Amino acid sequence: MLIILLSLSTFCIAQDKDYQTEISLHRTELNNHFKDKKESPLPSKKIKTFTGLPFFSVDEKYKVKAKLKFTFNTPILYIQNTKGGSEAYQQYALATFNIDGKEHQLSIYQNLALKKKKGYENYLFIPFTDLTNRDTTYAGGRYIDTTIPDEYTGYITLDFNKAYNPYCAYNKNYICPIPPKNNHINAKILAGVKY
Repeated sequence: MLIILLSLSTFCIAQDKDYQTEISLHRTELNNHFKDKKESPLPSKKIKTFTGLPFFSVDEKYKVKAKLKFTFNTPILYIQNTKGGSEAYQQYALATFNIDGKEHQLSIYQNLALKKKKGYENYLFIPFTDLTNRDTTYAGGRYIDTTIPDEYTGYITLDFNKAYNPYCAYNKNYICPIPPKNNHINAKILAGVKY
């Protein structure tokens, strides 16, 4: 019995370490993107002084397994953007998940224009707000990107440790989708990029 417990403990530590490495690499890539003069959303003057984005500590409880309820036949939704316009989205599914024993639900969307571009056919977009907005995170909410799962299981992984700010948080020249009111999490999501 002791051998089994020790083996499970070693396995969990290895998994945790692998996840920490995954998030560390993700954050390095994100910071490198912001430093790149050709790709950075930052105004050119700010790229020179950029040293890195502020992040919450990595917490694996914010990597959640969400149950999917597919909503393929819902009407096209026009999500408002920061310049007063809108973009066409299709709701792909409703994702239900638990954090700290509380159940939450978010709509998962596909951008209809982006879906036609090669390489983005399976791209899924989750704009959301939570109780950290205007406090430690951007007032306008944050985003998570994911893709349609390769295999149907009825579940999808949502990783809030990879939540990021829209580009308009850094540069007024960008136009960003505004998270719909239904995509509010009534909890503090202390994960991902701060503001």
